[in-house]
Amino acid sequence: MRAPCELCHHETLTQVYEPERSPRGLKVYLCNHCGLVQSLPRIDRAPRKSAAVSGGADWGNVRYGKAFRTEAAMKVLGRHADFNANISLLDVGSNRGSFAKAFLSAAPDAQVLALEPDERVADSCKGLERTDSICSRIEDAALESERFDIVHSCHTIEHLAHPQEVLADHWRTLKPGGLLVLDAPNIAILDESDIIEEWFIDKHLYHFSARTLIRMVRAAGFDIVEAPDFKDRANVLIVARKSEQAVRARDDDPLEVAEAERLIALYGATRARNLAALTALAADIARMAPKRVAIWGAGRLFDSLVTHGGFEPAILSALIDKHLKQYVGERHGRALVEPQALTDAQPGVVIVMSRGFAQEIADEAKMLAPNAEIIFYSDLMARARQAA
Repeated sequence: MRAPCELCHHETLTQVYEPERSPRGLKVYLCNHCGLVQSLPRIDRAPRKSAAVSGGADWGNVRYGKAFRTEAAMKVLGRHADFNANISLLDVGSNRGSFAKAFLSAAPDAQVLALEPDERVADSCKGLERTDSICSRIEDAALESERFDIVHSCHTIEHLAHPQEVLADHWRTLKPGGLLVLDAPNIAILDESDIIEEWFIDKHLYHFSARTLIRMVRAAGFDIVEAPDFKDRANVLIVARKSEQAVRARDDDPLEVAEAERLIALYGATRARNLAALTALAADIARMAPKRVAIWGAGRLFDSLVTHGGFEPAILSALIDKHLKQYVGERHGRALVEPQALTDAQPGVVIVMSRGFAQEIADEAKMLAPNAEIIFYSDLMARARQAA
């Protein structure tokens, strides 16, 4: 496609993937010069739709995932900022206010500007002490230069049509030596052997590795003071400091290109194999029905199980999702319930339909249903792949 790469500005984009169920008709391209993966066309101002809890590219608008990243952001920020100082912080995409509330609690003299474009949740920070809130896109906010000591941006940069321009604006609004805390999804997750959901969703126009995001941050005039944790294959979390020298990102990066090609090819093959195995996985769960089966986790994995595996939710004794239940009442005709429902349901089997929080869920399920067998999605998938 004749479009410049956002990172290196070369017109070297090649289509490498077509997502499943993309209402925007997006396709995934790889820059053969620098290795940045990006979706085109760059439609970032489409009309907002209702929540879609889907395993396809149409997932979005639930707006609850950022809260899961608050603890990680506070930990890294605590290593580089003095919470007892008089700090001015910009929270970009403040969402439902999880980070702002945690930061205000830790920093007693801090002032926060919460910026959130979604009018459905933009009022979440209104009424908080020492906080101003603005319902606006970051591109339209026109904030003062050198106003902030810290800019926090969690899972926002991947949504932007031109993230390089926004990073440059973060540089402008930070005071000399100010900190940028930047968090984004990590394309390294495509290496997971049990992935079944469409990772290239329509809401995300850029798909960063640790290296491509670091290069973009440095090109905007920041020095990296804490690099991403290589063990976190789901997120790229960076702490950077405003400097006086930008590092241009026009050099080629053949190793990054090769790694992106490998990941996307592997993801396509792995996901196809796993989707084909979902029928066997659904049948496996159905055979357990006489034991009374509860599923904990009603998100993208569960949607894929129903949509691609033909699973019938009616056989369940309970469908649990304590986070999603706050925003979505049912999934595929089955009402969502709180974890405490396990006490009354007394299932013989609890299936954990989660990857990132699997052990945490299993531990809680064991306390609520001590006699139940806990089975992980990853184990069911391994079994189904052998049977398929």
